[in-house]
Amino acid sequence: MLRAHRSWYRKFVELNLWATLYSSWLLGLFPFVYISRTRRIKRSGWLVGYGIAFNVLLLWLAMNYYEATQSQAKEELFTRNPLAEQINVLHNGLLLLTVFVMYFRNWWMSDELGKILNVLLELHDHHFRRYDTSDCYNFDNYIVYKGVCTMLELISIIWIIFGLSPRYNIGLLVGVLSIMVIQLGVFMVTTHFHICVMFVYRSIWIINRELLQLVNRLTIDKQVTKSSRIPKLFDLYRRLLELNRRIVGVYDYQITLFIVSLLTVNVISIFYILVYVVSLRKAVTFYMFLNFLQALSINISDFWLNIALCDLAVSANRSTAAILKLFNDIPQLDKQLERNLNDFALFSSHRRLTFNHFGMFDVHNAMGFRMVIACTLYMLYLVQFDYVNLMRTST
Repeated sequence: MLRAHRSWYRKFVELNLWATLYSSWLLGLFPFVYISRTRRIKRSGWLVGYGIAFNVLLLWLAMNYYEATQSQAKEELFTRNPLAEQINVLHNGLLLLTVFVMYFRNWWMSDELGKILNVLLELHDHHFRRYDTSDCYNFDNYIVYKGVCTMLELISIIWIIFGLSPRYNIGLLVGVLSIMVIQLGVFMVTTHFHICVMFVYRSIWIINRELLQLVNRLTIDKQVTKSSRIPKLFDLYRRLLELNRRIVGVYDYQITLFIVSLLTVNVISIFYILVYVVSLRKAVTFYMFLNFLQALSINISDFWLNIALCDLAVSANRSTAAILKLFNDIPQLDKQLERNLNDFALFSSHRRLTFNHFGMFDVHNAMGFRMVIACTLYMLYLVQFDYVNLMRTST
């Protein structure tokens, strides 16, 4: 029963990967073609041109039909509270900047991304393909989590816009569809980063498992004192860390802007609810509360998934250093093996896998909590800043 469930689950993981690939091709955000003869990918200028033309058209449609997607409650809110309208303008500017930077960097850095993906393909074909990874549950889970989050985000957009807008017309439909496709493109770019990191994580997980197996073999069989695998594992580990550094370099701006956008949406939506209740003196209906709650929950889940992904890879890197320390308890190792292990241990202690953005901050669970606390403080500051206006309009 459990084996059948795992088989079904792995197929669902593969479905998520294939859906990401074909969606990215359709949106023009994965400008590569696969060359089966060489088992490598190649950048396609035609796909780059198609992606630029298609997404420029989408942006034009979204901007032209933006007014049709605005609800009456939102318009009334902006009329009563000018600060809310100014914040909305700034937020829309941030979202446009995020979309522009993410798409531009995606095409501009596509050559470097292609080289990174080819290295991943080479490592998989020559070194990691032969390993059984069916028990690497985190890899499967995080791929599924990202796919589910993407679907929930899109459903949330439909629910919010159609749920709050009673004026159903062609303009609303075109505006919602264009916004949804643009949002899907943004999610696809972040999913590319997500998948790249997960493949690096799984490769490090394989190395850690083989190191543990070697520790057990050397501990049980006292006659075994040599191993030729350590230099190869060391070389693979070093290449993976360099590959991760390049991945972070390609997606630096995109992921940072995506995280900032998710956090600002949460802060602004809470402020809007406060203005709606306090300034307009309107009761929040159960449907409106449910609408707000689902959007907030999905945004927080997507935000934390990006944080947890990086923390997972960092934890796997820490495990490598911890596993290498276990070799110190094994006596009478071959001198060459001991030297190789020392080199590996020193490297893993001094060269850590990190997700450092702009050389300013690392992404991990502790930093994620700090971001959430900072957003809460920003929310309180925003309410204090507009407190007099809130109280004046409510009387």
